[in-house]
Amino acid sequence: MELLAGDKMASLAGMARAFSRVKARAKALRLSFSVWDEQGRPQGPAAPGSEYCELASAAGCPCGEGLAEVVAGALAAAEPRHGSLACGCVALAVPVYRRRRLLGAAAACYPAEGLLDEEFLARRCEAMQLDREVTAGAARRSCRRGAEADDLLGMLQWALETEQALQTASSELEVLSANLTTTYEELSLLYQISGSMKVTQQPEEFLLGVCRELQEVMNISAAAAIVHAHPPLAPRDLVVLSGELELGKEDVCQLAAAQLTPLLARTHRPILENQFVWRARSDLSRAVRNLIAVPLVGEQLLGMILVFNKVGDFNSVDLKLMSSIGSQSAVFLSNSMLYADLQDLLMGVLHALTATIDAKDPYTCGHSRRVAMLSRRLAEAHKLPADRVERVYLAGLLHDIGKIGVSEATLCKPGRLTDREYEDIKKHPGIGAKILGGIRQLEDVIAWILCHHERLDGRGYPQGLSAGEIPLEARIIGLADSFDAMTSDRTYRKALALPSAVEEIRRHAGSQFDPDLAATLLSLDLAALLEELRRDGPGGTPAAAREARA
Repeated sequence: MELLAGDKMASLAGMARAFSRVKARAKALRLSFSVWDEQGRPQGPAAPGSEYCELASAAGCPCGEGLAEVVAGALAAAEPRHGSLACGCVALAVPVYRRRRLLGAAAACYPAEGLLDEEFLARRCEAMQLDREVTAGAARRSCRRGAEADDLLGMLQWALETEQALQTASSELEVLSANLTTTYEELSLLYQISGSMKVTQQPEEFLLGVCRELQEVMNISAAAAIVHAHPPLAPRDLVVLSGELELGKEDVCQLAAAQLTPLLARTHRPILENQFVWRARSDLSRAVRNLIAVPLVGEQLLGMILVFNKVGDFNSVDLKLMSSIGSQSAVFLSNSMLYADLQDLLMGVLHALTATIDAKDPYTCGHSRRVAMLSRRLAEAHKLPADRVERVYLAGLLHDIGKIGVSEATLCKPGRLTDREYEDIKKHPGIGAKILGGIRQLEDVIAWILCHHERLDGRGYPQGLSAGEIPLEARIIGLADSFDAMTSDRTYRKALALPSAVEEIRRHAGSQFDPDLAATLLSLDLAALLEELRRDGPGGTPAAAREARA
């Protein structure tokens, strides 16, 4: 009952506000105006519409009783009514509805021409203790003909209906505007997410962006994403958490495993809980009031995205938005997993290929892999972007592929090479570039492979380039190649001790090697780096590593 009463009072208050312009129009027509509830009770004092009404109202004119009877008649008949009052006024009453429910009535009244009868006016002035001459003048200026009642009643009804229609249109416009704003934000969110779906982007970075965007749009306290392990993309379960939540990542994983993952894996349908209870952890149940969990589904359940603690309840609109975001995120993860698998396959093939080339000379076994790792570390230390670092690694892996065109006798010769043999060796960058020349995606890598034996002083090969003519990436690979050659056993000499290799790098910085890159390399923990290279794969640098530990 209290809720119903409160709803009615709110409706009446809204009606009074909506009809404020009707009140102004009534005053312009010299009509008093008032609002009544569905029980026929006035909602506030009537607003006098004429000079006479102002005098009579101030003197306590008892016309309210007669007006109440006309209003009651209109409410009972559910149709507009008018009637004459004992005080000499004419009353008009129009029932007011909202969505077919009776809210009350709007009423107006005005002094009629019968009030100008001298004897009647004299009695009214005496009863209200008003000055007869002043009152008579006000009455003459305020009175209307009684025959106008039907016309004025029609005008009042039209004005009320017009105002109600305007109020309804305004309310609908506000709702539409709010819905359009929400829809725009949702579309903007979906557009931003789709625009950031790059297979080269790390899943953690992508999902963290999704969670932060959800916080902005959905008015929630926190969002999280869980991705199940899928090597090589995700070697272990990945958890991303954004926002304020009394749970850590481990707690979120426990919650998901206990109550969400089994259901999502079985149904692949979103979960909406506005009265969430964490049955297994009652001590932390207060941390989550409501949530939505949507599955990330590829060929299998990849994980889930969760949103927590919305202000108010989650609804079907939230569920639809989350389902769309879940679908897009699942597409991203599926593509990223496929890309990672392909990358893993490609790198496996390349490692096998370079291992085959290195196997031509047992003394250089593992050389290509070590140069690739050294090049990556040097590029990272030199602050190259992540994508360029990986391209440098790829170029380091392939830098000696041209040696497939050099005879094993020359490659494995234990003594000093003849001039002709040395000229054959110098062809391997060009041979490598020709071998890879038909692969459009390796255009940049080919240029670096071709130039990795060029020197800053112009005495390198195969083109004799100098200084700025040599790509930075080629300079990185050339330095890594030389450093590994110095610290590895070769057919014609033993590996240099680390201090000797460092001295060689310093001595040739500025002539053979880029001085900035040389400084960057020497700033690294070279002993630990050599130990890592020896430990992580075949054909390491045992002599250099032993010397580094000594």
